[in-house]
Amino acid sequence: MAAALVGGSFLSAFLQVLFDRMATPVFVNLFCNRKADDDLLKKLKGELRTVGAVLDDAENKEIRNQYVKEWLEELHDTFYQAEDLLDRISTEALRIKVETEYQSSTSTCTYSGDEFLRRITPEIETIVERLEGYNKKIIPLGLQVLHSRIQSHQKFETPVVDESTFFGRNADKEKIIQMLLFEDADRDNITVIPIVGLCGLGKTTLARMVYEDSRVEMSFPTRAWVCVSEEYDPTRITKEILRELGISFGESENLLSLQVKLRGGLTKKKFLLVLDDVWNSNYNQWENLRSPFNGGSRGSKIIVTTWNQQVARMMAKERSIHHLNSMLEEDCRSLFKKHAFENRDGNENAELEETGNKIVTKCRGLPLAVKTVAGILRSKTTPEEWEEILLSEEWTQMDIPDGPMPALRLSYVHLPSHLKGKNPFFISKL
Repeated sequence: MAAALVGGSFLSAFLQVLFDRMATPVFVNLFCNRKADDDLLKKLKGELRTVGAVLDDAENKEIRNQYVKEWLEELHDTFYQAEDLLDRISTEALRIKVETEYQSSTSTCTYSGDEFLRRITPEIETIVERLEGYNKKIIPLGLQVLHSRIQSHQKFETPVVDESTFFGRNADKEKIIQMLLFEDADRDNITVIPIVGLCGLGKTTLARMVYEDSRVEMSFPTRAWVCVSEEYDPTRITKEILRELGISFGESENLLSLQVKLRGGLTKKKFLLVLDDVWNSNYNQWENLRSPFNGGSRGSKIIVTTWNQQVARMMAKERSIHHLNSMLEEDCRSLFKKHAFENRDGNENAELEETGNKIVTKCRGLPLAVKTVAGILRSKTTPEEWEEILLSEEWTQMDIPDGPMPALRLSYVHLPSHLKGKNPFFISKL
Protein backbone atom coordinates (compact mmCIF):
# COMPACT_ATOMS: atom_id res chain seq x y z
CA MET A 1 0.00 0.00 0.00
CA ALA A 2 1.26 3.46 -0.85
CA ALA A 3 0.04 4.93 2.41
CA ALA A 4 1.99 2.40 4.42
CA LEU A 5 5.23 3.60 2.89
CA VAL A 6 4.95 7.35 2.94
CA GLY A 7 4.66 10.24 5.35
CA GLY A 8 2.55 13.37 5.37
CA SER A 9 4.47 15.17 2.64
CA PHE A 10 3.46 12.44 0.18
CA LEU A 11 -0.26 13.10 0.60
CA SER A 12 -0.52 15.13 -2.59
CA ALA A 13 0.90 12.35 -4.76
CA PHE A 14 -1.12 9.78 -2.84
CA LEU A 15 -4.29 11.82 -3.46
CA GLN A 16 -3.62 11.60 -7.19
CA VAL A 17 -3.38 7.83 -6.82
CA LEU A 18 -6.88 7.78 -5.27
CA PHE A 19 -8.29 9.77 -8.19
CA ASP A 20 -6.57 7.48 -10.68
CA ARG A 21 -8.20 4.48 -8.97
CA MET A 22 -11.63 6.07 -9.35
CA ALA A 23 -10.98 6.85 -13.03
CA THR A 24 -10.49 3.26 -14.20
CA PRO A 25 -13.22 2.00 -16.58
CA VAL A 26 -14.16 -0.98 -14.40
CA PHE A 27 -14.62 1.32 -11.39
CA VAL A 28 -16.68 3.88 -13.33
CA ASN A 29 -18.92 1.18 -14.84
CA LEU A 30 -19.90 -0.10 -11.39
CA PHE A 31 -21.45 3.27 -10.52
CA CYS A 32 -22.98 3.80 -13.97
CA ASN A 33 -26.81 4.13 -13.95
CA ARG A 34 -26.91 4.18 -10.12
CA LYS A 35 -27.66 7.84 -9.45
CA ALA A 36 -27.63 7.81 -5.65
CA ASP A 37 -24.33 5.96 -5.51
CA ASP A 38 -22.85 8.10 -8.27
CA ASP A 39 -23.87 11.27 -6.42
CA LEU A 40 -22.14 10.00 -3.27
CA LEU A 41 -19.01 9.22 -5.28
CA LYS A 42 -19.06 12.75 -6.73
CA LYS A 43 -19.35 14.13 -3.21
CA LEU A 44 -16.32 12.08 -2.16
CA LYS A 45 -14.34 13.44 -5.10
CA GLY A 46 -15.42 16.99 -4.27
CA GLU A 47 -14.24 16.73 -0.66
CA LEU A 48 -10.94 15.22 -1.81
CA ARG A 49 -10.42 18.07 -4.27
CA THR A 50 -11.11 20.64 -1.56
CA VAL A 51 -8.58 19.15 0.84
CA GLY A 52 -6.11 18.59 -2.00
CA ALA A 53 -6.14 22.27 -2.93
CA VAL A 54 -4.49 23.27 0.37
CA LEU A 55 -2.00 20.41 0.73
CA ASP A 56 0.86 22.48 -0.72
CA ASP A 57 0.37 25.13 1.93
CA ALA A 58 -0.11 22.54 4.69
CA GLU A 59 3.12 20.76 3.75
CA ASN A 60 4.97 24.09 3.91
CA LYS A 61 3.56 24.91 7.35
CA GLU A 62 3.61 21.53 9.10
CA ILE A 63 7.17 21.97 10.40
CA ARG A 64 6.30 25.24 12.17
CA ASN A 65 2.70 24.53 13.15
CA GLN A 66 1.91 21.51 15.33
CA TYR A 67 -1.83 21.80 14.63
CA VAL A 68 -1.25 21.60 10.88
CA LYS A 69 1.02 18.60 11.39
CA GLU A 70 -1.68 16.80 13.41
CA TRP A 71 -4.25 17.71 10.73
CA LEU A 72 -2.05 16.11 8.08
CA GLU A 73 -1.48 13.00 10.20
CA GLU A 74 -5.23 12.50 10.71
CA LEU A 75 -5.80 13.12 7.01
CA HIS A 76 -3.15 10.49 6.23
CA ASP A 77 -5.14 7.88 8.18
CA THR A 78 -8.34 8.76 6.33
CA PHE A 79 -6.56 8.54 2.96
CA TYR A 80 -5.33 5.08 3.96
CA GLN A 81 -8.91 4.01 4.78
CA ALA A 82 -10.12 5.49 1.50
CA GLU A 83 -7.46 3.55 -0.41
CA ASP A 84 -8.53 0.31 1.26
CA LEU A 85 -12.17 1.00 0.42
CA LEU A 86 -11.39 1.87 -3.21
CA ASP A 87 -9.36 -1.34 -3.50
CA ARG A 88 -12.34 -3.40 -2.34
CA ILE A 89 -14.68 -1.57 -4.70
CA SER A 90 -12.30 -2.16 -7.63
CA THR A 91 -12.03 -5.86 -6.77
CA GLU A 92 -15.81 -6.25 -6.63
CA ALA A 93 -16.24 -4.29 -9.86
CA LEU A 94 -13.79 -6.62 -11.59
CA ARG A 95 -15.60 -9.69 -10.24
CA ILE A 96 -18.90 -8.41 -11.59
CA LYS A 97 -17.29 -7.67 -14.97
CA VAL A 98 -15.93 -11.23 -15.20
CA GLU A 99 -19.30 -12.74 -14.22
CA THR A 100 -21.04 -10.62 -16.84
CA GLU A 101 -18.76 -11.94 -19.55
CA TYR A 102 -19.70 -15.55 -18.72
CA GLN A 103 -23.44 -15.14 -18.19
CA SER A 104 -26.12 -14.66 -20.78
CA SER A 105 -28.22 -12.56 -18.38
CA THR A 106 -26.84 -9.62 -16.39
CA SER A 107 -29.60 -9.63 -13.79
CA THR A 108 -27.54 -11.54 -11.24
CA CYS A 109 -24.56 -9.25 -11.71
CA THR A 110 -26.70 -6.12 -11.46
CA TYR A 111 -28.18 -7.36 -8.19
CA SER A 112 -24.72 -8.25 -6.94
CA GLY A 113 -23.50 -4.74 -7.69
CA ASP A 114 -26.49 -3.09 -6.05
CA GLU A 115 -26.18 -5.25 -2.96
CA PHE A 116 -22.46 -4.56 -2.66
CA LEU A 117 -22.91 -0.81 -3.04
CA ARG A 118 -25.64 -0.83 -0.38
CA ARG A 119 -23.23 -2.54 2.01
CA ILE A 120 -20.33 -0.16 1.46
CA THR A 121 -22.39 3.07 1.27
CA PRO A 122 -22.04 3.71 5.04
CA GLU A 123 -18.26 3.38 4.71
CA ILE A 124 -18.16 5.93 1.88
CA GLU A 125 -20.39 8.25 3.91
CA THR A 126 -18.07 7.94 6.92
CA ILE A 127 -15.04 8.94 4.84
CA VAL A 128 -16.97 11.85 3.30
CA GLU A 129 -17.97 13.05 6.80
CA ARG A 130 -14.37 12.90 7.99
CA LEU A 131 -13.17 14.84 4.96
CA GLU A 132 -15.86 17.44 5.59
CA GLY A 133 -14.50 17.77 9.13
CA TYR A 134 -10.96 18.31 7.88
CA ASN A 135 -12.16 20.86 5.34
CA LYS A 136 -13.95 22.84 8.06
CA LYS A 137 -10.55 23.31 9.74
CA ILE A 138 -8.91 24.79 6.64
CA ILE A 139 -9.79 28.40 7.46
CA PRO A 140 -9.07 28.19 11.24
CA LEU A 141 -5.66 26.68 10.44
CA GLY A 142 -4.93 29.51 8.01
CA LEU A 143 -4.40 27.20 5.05
CA GLN A 144 -4.56 28.72 1.59
CA VAL A 145 -5.16 27.43 -1.91
CA LEU A 146 -1.92 27.69 -3.86
CA HIS A 147 -2.97 25.82 -7.01
CA SER A 148 -4.87 22.78 -8.14
CA ARG A 149 -3.18 19.44 -7.52
CA ILE A 150 -5.42 16.94 -9.21
CA GLN A 151 -4.70 15.86 -12.76
CA SER A 152 -6.54 13.60 -15.10
CA HIS A 153 -5.30 10.06 -15.60
CA GLN A 154 -2.17 10.17 -17.70
CA LYS A 155 -0.11 7.83 -19.79
CA PHE A 156 3.49 7.34 -18.69
CA GLU A 157 5.97 6.95 -21.51
CA THR A 158 9.52 5.62 -21.34
CA PRO A 159 12.00 8.23 -22.60
CA VAL A 160 14.85 7.50 -24.96
CA VAL A 161 17.92 6.45 -22.95
CA ASP A 162 21.14 8.47 -23.13
CA GLU A 163 23.86 5.85 -23.63
CA SER A 164 26.43 8.09 -21.90
CA THR A 165 24.50 7.64 -18.63
CA PHE A 166 24.28 3.85 -18.97
CA PHE A 167 26.71 2.36 -16.45
CA GLY A 168 27.47 -1.18 -15.31
CA ARG A 169 24.95 -3.05 -17.44
CA ASN A 170 26.86 -3.78 -20.64
CA ALA A 171 27.26 -7.47 -19.77
CA ASP A 172 23.52 -7.75 -19.10
CA LYS A 173 22.77 -5.93 -22.34
CA GLU A 174 25.01 -8.19 -24.42
CA LYS A 175 23.61 -11.36 -22.88
CA ILE A 176 20.04 -10.36 -23.72
CA ILE A 177 21.00 -9.28 -27.24
CA GLN A 178 22.62 -12.68 -27.82
CA MET A 179 19.41 -14.36 -26.66
CA LEU A 180 17.46 -12.21 -29.13
CA LEU A 181 19.72 -12.77 -32.10
CA PHE A 182 20.89 -16.34 -31.77
CA GLU A 183 18.52 -18.33 -29.57
CA ASP A 184 15.32 -19.51 -31.22
CA ALA A 185 12.34 -21.24 -29.68
CA ASP A 186 12.36 -25.04 -29.48
CA ARG A 187 8.84 -25.63 -30.74
CA ASP A 188 6.90 -22.37 -30.74
CA ASN A 189 7.76 -19.45 -32.96
CA ILE A 190 8.09 -17.10 -29.99
CA THR A 191 10.61 -16.91 -27.14
CA VAL A 192 9.74 -14.84 -24.07
CA ILE A 193 12.70 -13.26 -22.24
CA PRO A 194 11.76 -11.81 -18.83
CA ILE A 195 14.08 -9.31 -17.10
CA VAL A 196 13.42 -9.74 -13.37
CA GLY A 197 14.61 -7.59 -10.49
CA LEU A 198 13.70 -5.26 -7.66
CA CYS A 199 12.20 -1.84 -8.26
CA GLY A 200 15.00 0.61 -8.98
CA LEU A 201 17.49 -1.82 -10.54
CA GLY A 202 17.02 -0.42 -14.05
CA LYS A 203 15.00 -3.13 -15.81
CA THR A 204 13.23 -0.69 -18.11
CA THR A 205 16.45 1.19 -18.90
CA LEU A 206 18.19 -2.07 -19.78
CA ALA A 207 15.30 -3.18 -21.98
CA ARG A 208 15.32 0.19 -23.75
CA MET A 209 19.06 -0.02 -24.43
CA VAL A 210 18.57 -3.49 -25.93
CA TYR A 211 15.54 -2.33 -27.93
CA GLU A 212 17.45 0.62 -29.44
CA ASP A 213 20.62 -1.33 -30.29
CA SER A 214 21.35 -1.19 -34.04
CA ARG A 215 21.83 -4.98 -34.26
CA VAL A 216 18.39 -5.51 -32.76
CA GLU A 217 16.81 -2.92 -35.05
CA MET A 218 18.25 -4.67 -38.11
CA SER A 219 17.16 -8.12 -36.96
CA PHE A 220 13.64 -7.06 -35.95
CA PRO A 221 12.18 -4.54 -38.41
CA THR A 222 8.76 -5.14 -36.83
CA ARG A 223 8.92 -3.87 -33.24
CA ALA A 224 6.60 -2.56 -30.55
CA TRP A 225 7.00 -1.28 -26.98
CA VAL A 226 4.05 -1.20 -24.55
CA CYS A 227 3.95 -0.26 -20.87
CA VAL A 228 1.58 -2.73 -19.16
CA SER A 229 1.77 -1.61 -15.51
CA GLU A 230 -0.38 -2.74 -12.56
CA GLU A 231 -3.76 -2.14 -14.19
CA TYR A 232 -4.00 -5.08 -16.59
CA ASP A 233 -6.23 -4.24 -19.56
CA PRO A 234 -5.80 -6.60 -22.55
CA THR A 235 -7.88 -4.36 -24.83
CA ARG A 236 -5.69 -1.32 -24.11
CA ILE A 237 -2.50 -3.38 -24.47
CA THR A 238 -3.62 -4.81 -27.82
CA LYS A 239 -4.59 -1.36 -29.12
CA GLU A 240 -1.22 0.07 -28.08
CA ILE A 241 0.62 -2.72 -29.90
CA LEU A 242 -1.46 -2.04 -33.01
CA ARG A 243 -0.62 1.68 -32.80
CA GLU A 244 3.09 0.93 -32.37
CA LEU A 245 2.97 -1.27 -35.47
CA GLY A 246 1.01 1.31 -37.47
CA ILE A 247 -2.02 -0.96 -37.92
CA SER A 248 -5.32 0.94 -38.02
CA PHE A 249 -8.28 -0.39 -36.04
CA GLY A 250 -10.82 2.44 -36.19
CA GLU A 251 -12.98 2.90 -33.11
CA SER A 252 -13.16 -0.79 -32.25
CA GLU A 253 -13.22 -1.73 -28.55
CA ASN A 254 -13.87 -5.42 -29.15
CA LEU A 255 -10.87 -7.44 -28.00
CA LEU A 256 -11.48 -10.33 -30.40
CA SER A 257 -11.64 -8.11 -33.49
CA LEU A 258 -8.54 -6.23 -32.33
CA GLN A 259 -6.69 -9.52 -31.89
CA VAL A 260 -7.71 -10.64 -35.39
CA LYS A 261 -6.18 -7.43 -36.79
CA LEU A 262 -3.03 -7.92 -34.74
CA ARG A 263 -2.61 -11.52 -35.79
CA GLY A 264 -3.01 -10.51 -39.43
CA GLY A 265 -0.42 -7.76 -39.00
CA LEU A 266 2.11 -10.16 -37.48
CA THR A 267 1.56 -13.16 -39.75
CA LYS A 268 4.87 -14.49 -41.11
CA LYS A 269 6.76 -11.51 -39.67
CA LYS A 270 9.70 -11.75 -37.28
CA PHE A 271 8.86 -9.29 -34.54
CA LEU A 272 10.16 -7.99 -31.21
CA LEU A 273 7.66 -6.91 -28.56
CA VAL A 274 8.56 -5.35 -25.21
CA LEU A 275 5.97 -5.60 -22.43
CA ASP A 276 7.29 -3.24 -19.78
CA ASP A 277 6.35 -3.41 -16.07
CA VAL A 278 4.15 -6.52 -16.04
CA TRP A 279 2.37 -7.34 -12.76
CA ASN A 280 -0.34 -9.80 -13.76
CA SER A 281 0.51 -13.48 -13.07
CA ASN A 282 -2.77 -15.01 -14.32
CA TYR A 283 -1.82 -17.70 -16.84
CA ASN A 284 -5.20 -17.79 -18.63
CA GLN A 285 -5.12 -14.04 -19.20
CA TRP A 286 -1.57 -14.27 -20.54
CA GLU A 287 -2.55 -17.08 -22.92
CA ASN A 288 -5.43 -14.98 -24.20
CA LEU A 289 -3.22 -11.92 -24.69
CA ARG A 290 -0.47 -13.81 -26.50
CA SER A 291 -2.72 -15.73 -28.92
CA PRO A 292 -2.27 -13.23 -31.81
CA PHE A 293 1.52 -13.41 -31.44
CA ASN A 294 1.58 -17.03 -32.56
CA GLY A 295 1.15 -15.89 -36.15
CA GLY A 296 4.64 -14.39 -36.19
CA SER A 297 7.54 -16.13 -37.88
CA ARG A 298 10.12 -18.27 -36.10
CA GLY A 299 12.64 -16.24 -34.13
CA SER A 300 10.14 -13.67 -32.87
CA LYS A 301 10.86 -12.52 -29.32
CA ILE A 302 9.02 -10.89 -26.42
CA ILE A 303 10.96 -9.06 -23.69
CA VAL A 304 9.11 -8.67 -20.39
CA THR A 305 10.22 -6.51 -17.46
CA THR A 306 8.81 -7.42 -14.05
CA TRP A 307 9.68 -7.39 -10.36
CA ASN A 308 7.64 -10.58 -9.81
CA GLN A 309 9.34 -13.98 -10.16
CA GLN A 310 5.93 -15.65 -10.56
CA VAL A 311 5.18 -13.53 -13.61
CA ALA A 312 8.50 -14.50 -15.21
CA ARG A 313 8.06 -18.23 -14.56
CA MET A 314 4.48 -18.16 -15.79
CA MET A 315 5.47 -16.51 -19.08
CA ALA A 316 8.81 -18.14 -19.91
CA LYS A 317 11.16 -21.07 -19.46
CA GLU A 318 13.61 -20.78 -16.57
CA ARG A 319 16.62 -20.69 -18.91
CA SER A 320 15.20 -17.63 -20.69
CA ILE A 321 14.81 -15.56 -17.50
CA HIS A 322 17.43 -12.86 -16.96
CA HIS A 323 17.86 -11.96 -13.27
CA LEU A 324 19.10 -8.39 -12.83
CA ASN A 325 21.36 -7.94 -9.79
CA SER A 326 22.40 -4.87 -7.84
CA MET A 327 24.90 -2.62 -9.60
CA LEU A 328 28.54 -2.66 -8.47
CA GLU A 329 29.47 0.26 -6.21
CA GLU A 330 32.14 1.41 -8.65
CA ASP A 331 29.50 1.73 -11.38
CA CYS A 332 27.13 3.42 -8.93
CA ARG A 333 29.83 6.01 -8.22
CA SER A 334 30.28 6.66 -11.94
CA LEU A 335 26.52 7.12 -12.33
CA PHE A 336 26.43 9.42 -9.31
CA LYS A 337 29.29 11.59 -10.60
CA LYS A 338 27.65 11.91 -13.99
CA HIS A 339 24.47 13.37 -12.51
CA ALA A 340 25.74 15.17 -9.39
CA PHE A 341 29.01 16.69 -10.65
CA GLU A 342 28.29 17.31 -14.33
CA ASN A 343 28.27 21.12 -14.06
CA ARG A 344 31.05 21.55 -11.46
CA ASP A 345 34.79 22.12 -11.70
CA GLY A 346 37.37 19.64 -10.42
CA ASN A 347 38.26 21.45 -7.18
CA GLU A 348 34.63 21.64 -6.14
CA ASN A 349 34.15 17.94 -6.90
CA ALA A 350 37.10 16.87 -4.73
CA GLU A 351 35.67 18.62 -1.69
CA LEU A 352 32.33 16.83 -1.96
CA GLU A 353 33.39 13.48 -3.41
CA GLU A 354 34.08 11.73 -0.09
CA THR A 355 30.60 12.56 1.21
CA GLY A 356 29.15 11.56 -2.14
CA ASN A 357 30.78 8.13 -1.94
CA LYS A 358 29.22 7.55 1.48
CA ILE A 359 25.83 8.51 0.09
CA VAL A 360 26.28 6.11 -2.82
CA THR A 361 26.94 3.27 -0.36
CA LYS A 362 23.56 3.97 1.26
CA CYS A 363 21.89 3.45 -2.14
CA ARG A 364 22.81 -0.28 -1.98
CA GLY A 365 23.47 -0.80 -5.67
CA LEU A 366 20.15 0.58 -6.94
CA PRO A 367 20.73 2.91 -9.92
CA LEU A 368 17.32 4.54 -9.47
CA ALA A 369 18.25 5.52 -5.90
CA VAL A 370 21.69 6.75 -7.01
CA LYS A 371 20.32 8.89 -9.82
CA THR A 372 17.51 10.24 -7.64
CA VAL A 373 19.83 11.40 -4.84
CA ALA A 374 22.36 12.74 -7.35
CA GLY A 375 19.56 14.85 -8.78
CA ILE A 376 18.98 16.38 -5.33
CA LEU A 377 22.67 17.15 -4.79
CA ARG A 378 23.20 18.55 -8.28
CA SER A 379 21.94 21.96 -7.11
CA LYS A 380 23.48 21.85 -3.61
CA THR A 381 26.91 23.45 -3.41
CA THR A 382 28.10 23.36 0.21
CA PRO A 383 29.56 20.45 2.22
CA GLU A 384 26.95 21.16 4.90
CA GLU A 385 24.10 20.54 2.47
CA TRP A 386 25.63 17.26 1.37
CA GLU A 387 26.18 16.19 4.99
CA GLU A 388 22.52 16.94 5.67
CA ILE A 389 21.51 14.45 2.98
CA LEU A 390 24.03 11.85 4.21
CA LEU A 391 22.74 12.05 7.80
CA SER A 392 19.05 12.33 6.91
CA GLU A 393 16.66 10.16 8.93
CA GLU A 394 14.90 9.22 5.69
CA TRP A 395 17.53 6.49 5.12
CA THR A 396 16.28 4.56 8.17
CA GLN A 397 12.60 5.51 8.41
CA MET A 398 11.28 3.61 5.41
CA ASP A 399 9.64 0.19 5.61
CA ILE A 400 11.98 -1.20 2.90
CA PRO A 401 15.50 0.08 3.77
CA ASP A 402 17.16 -1.99 1.03
CA GLY A 403 14.90 -0.60 -1.68
CA PRO A 404 14.86 2.75 -3.49
CA MET A 405 12.19 4.28 -1.23
CA PRO A 406 14.54 6.27 1.08
CA ALA A 407 16.08 7.95 -1.95
CA LEU A 408 12.67 8.63 -3.50
CA ARG A 409 11.44 10.03 -0.19
CA LEU A 410 14.48 12.31 0.03
CA SER A 411 13.94 13.47 -3.52
CA TYR A 412 10.28 14.18 -2.88
CA VAL A 413 11.01 16.16 0.28
CA HIS A 414 13.47 18.32 -1.68
CA LEU A 415 11.15 18.89 -4.65
CA PRO A 416 9.78 22.42 -5.05
CA SER A 417 6.30 22.53 -3.56
CA HIS A 418 4.61 23.24 -6.90
CA LEU A 419 6.03 20.02 -8.40
CA LYS A 420 5.20 17.53 -5.63
CA GLY A 421 1.78 16.57 -6.94
CA LYS A 422 2.66 16.83 -10.61
CA ASN A 423 5.46 14.31 -10.94
CA PRO A 424 4.15 11.11 -12.59
CA PHE A 425 7.34 9.31 -11.65
CA PHE A 426 6.51 9.35 -7.94
CA ILE A 427 2.85 8.52 -8.47
CA SER A 428 3.70 5.51 -10.61
CA LYS A 429 6.57 4.23 -8.43
CA LEU A 430 4.66 4.50 -5.17
